[in-house]
Amino acid sequence: MVIGGAIAFAAEDSAQWINYTSPTGHYSVLLPAEPKLMDQEGTSATGEKIPQYIAVAEDSTATYMTAYFDYSKSTQSFSFDKARDGMLANTKGTLVSEKPISLGRYPGREVKISAKSNDGTELISRCKFFDVNKRIYIVQFLFKKANDNGEAAAKATKFFDSFKVAKS
Repeated sequence: MVIGGAIAFAAEDSAQWINYTSPTGHYSVLLPAEPKLMDQEGTSATGEKIPQYIAVAEDSTATYMTAYFDYSKSTQSFSFDKARDGMLANTKGTLVSEKPISLGRYPGREVKISAKSNDGTELISRCKFFDVNKRIYIVQFLFKKANDNGEAAAKATKFFDSFKVAKS
């Protein structure tokens, strides 16, 4: 009986996900809800201002974020190490794990970071960076450490596996 209920819940949860396509970002991803879109200005290693474009969706247990930005005019390559270090510094987090990955023929890096929110809640951030034709994509799944279980892992896998970049 419990298994049947879990299957029904999983099917209901799955039906609620939407396929979000970013026309300007040239990517698509499955999200549990329509994302909130925003942009912000970042700074490159050379000090140049870089526009960053972000889509964020949430459900009751996690935050799903996709973002992208293009290389600055003076940037010749992207450093996954610097991206990881910047993320650790911004979150005052601890690196749990990291590994090289790819998106088709494009290089990437996956990191898992443990950090605390302003109210002291322990969080886990799973993040993937991809370098695609001088555009950096960031795909991030953020959740409370207390929710680090099979359900969170399944949601993260569904989210990450659905991320696709349109051919240019």
